[in-house]
Amino acid sequence: MKIPGKREKISLIFFFILVLCHGITCPIFADTSGTLLIAVYASGGTLEESGLITRDLFQIVKGAENCFSDNCTIIAAYGGADKPGWHGMTIADLDDLKADLSNRILGDDNSFTIHLPGASMGDPKTLQFYLSYLRENHHYTRVFLIFIGHGQAYTGMLFDQNHDDDGLTIGELTTSLEIGPEIELIGFDSCLMGCLEMVSALSPFAHFAITSEESEPAEGWPYKPWISYLGQNPNAKADEHAKELFKNYMNNERQGKTISLLYLKDAGFLTLQLERFAKDLHALAGTDEGCRIIKEALSDTQQFGLTGSGDLSEATMDLYNFAETIKRKVPYISDSADGVIEGINRTVVVARHDERVPGAHGIAVLSPVQINPLFYDYYRESAFITPAWDKFISRYLDKCSEKKDMLPVTSSDINVAEPN
Repeated sequence: MKIPGKREKISLIFFFILVLCHGITCPIFADTSGTLLIAVYASGGTLEESGLITRDLFQIVKGAENCFSDNCTIIAAYGGADKPGWHGMTIADLDDLKADLSNRILGDDNSFTIHLPGASMGDPKTLQFYLSYLRENHHYTRVFLIFIGHGQAYTGMLFDQNHDDDGLTIGELTTSLEIGPEIELIGFDSCLMGCLEMVSALSPFAHFAITSEESEPAEGWPYKPWISYLGQNPNAKADEHAKELFKNYMNNERQGKTISLLYLKDAGFLTLQLERFAKDLHALAGTDEGCRIIKEALSDTQQFGLTGSGDLSEATMDLYNFAETIKRKVPYISDSADGVIEGINRTVVVARHDERVPGAHGIAVLSPVQINPLFYDYYRESAFITPAWDKFISRYLDKCSEKKDMLPVTSSDINVAEPN
């Protein structure tokens, strides 16, 4: 139970014990009233240098002010920025956030539930602790888990400034999700996380995901109207919640916006189709003419990786658009390309994009345009989707790409987008 005005700290030793021994719970009374749990996990990073994550959490509080149903619970975990109150991880409920943000500054008083001063938001053990806390201390029938912070597609997300910019890899994220709770929807208020590498990995752990193929506006999601809608309609279907968010998100004036609701349980079908398609691509990349065709297709495919200055640094590409382009250029592999297109149509429930990115269809994948074999080898585990796709990318980079003899490309080289 929280003691007003007293900071509840948990040592890292106890923290690791708690993560390993899931039966141990924090001394806080379980919430027995909520049916929809909105769980926010935010790593401030450079975004919080401008107060952008504080702004998000302030919007969440404002959205919950009027007509917020008793059937909704909000629990936030934040940290990861090199500023007072943002070292380690702090867990706060809605009342804590309201009290702390009364002066519009987050982390400057003792209004919170738990504080782990040495934790890294990019450490899977920190996320596991948070998820264990939710599972053991709150009653719910639906869980929406929202991640806020920088995203770099298959290379990682939620980087912690206080721990050498350590971020969560796809493998670390899925390992954390294995401990529960059961999640209906995972939201990524982060750049470039609408990639199949992430989507296929998440499919066992949630039903739906909200993601962006492209970099996001610096402001991220418009939380105030969306949280208000969630609070008033806690029993609405996931697609209705998503459409309400998308409507306001697409009103942002910044160009290059994409946002999608994905049905993760069909990602398995999509990856099977990608395996077939990749076998054909691997064969195509075995000849000089095939390399030329693939290069042309990549040039014609919608690429993602808009930087803060508005320039494009190709990090990922639209998978539907790529399959469609290959089908047009190489008719004899149209069957496998059509399979990928069908898989995307099954997985993408709702997708929105603006005129800057006309070739966006909801799911991206690694683009080999800017990378070289050394870079791919470094991120191979995170970028892996299927064996044939891995072989195709490797062959393309080795046989077709003009960048194979260049120095290694870093993740910051392919995604320096400062929006999110």
